Amino acid sequence: MRPTLLALLVGSALTAPGAEPERSFAAGQSYYFDAEFRKAAVHFETVCNAGHNPEACYWAGISTERLADIATPFGCKLNTKARAYLKEAATLAPARPLYREALFDLLLDSADCSGSALREAGAMLSATPETDPEYSHMLRRLQIERRLNASGEARLGRTFLLIPRAAYRAATLPKHANNSAGKPE
Repeated sequence: MRPTLLALLVGSALTAPGAEPERSFAAGQSYYFDAEFRKAAVHFETVCNAGHNPEACYWAGISTERLADIATPFGCKLNTKARAYLKEAATLAPARPLYREALFDLLLDSADCSGSALREAGAMLSATPETDPEYSHMLRRLQIERRLNASGEARLGRTFLLIPRAAYRAATLPKHANNSAGKPE
């Protein structure tokens, strides 16, 4: 085979329609394992949104969840985004228990950010057959989280977090939103 023909074949293989999502997914995993979660999330989100790939949606969710963990106690917005991606993964591939477990764990771990997280986790548990090997573990975790979130200490803690969260939200607003006239500076 002539070198130019070989170069054309290799070049066309690299630009094949399925090659770009695979490269982006691989890059996302590389960034994730290097703890560059923001870059990883961008790559996984691109693949998830382009082809509704459940694996990419799962990775987008857990990458965004890691960003939320780093941003604690200000990661609520990121938790909401991670929740959406994990829901998408679980919806696209309901036979993958890993996706369901990741979503369930996120719901329990982000209960302080969302009033509906524990209700949603309860609905997931109700939809899980009692014969499922993870059912009893899920039930115990949900019961513990409900007790913890119902305590006076938890309510007081959420109240104290309202002030720094509100300050953080105000500080991250665009400059024109902080202007009293509402006009860009």
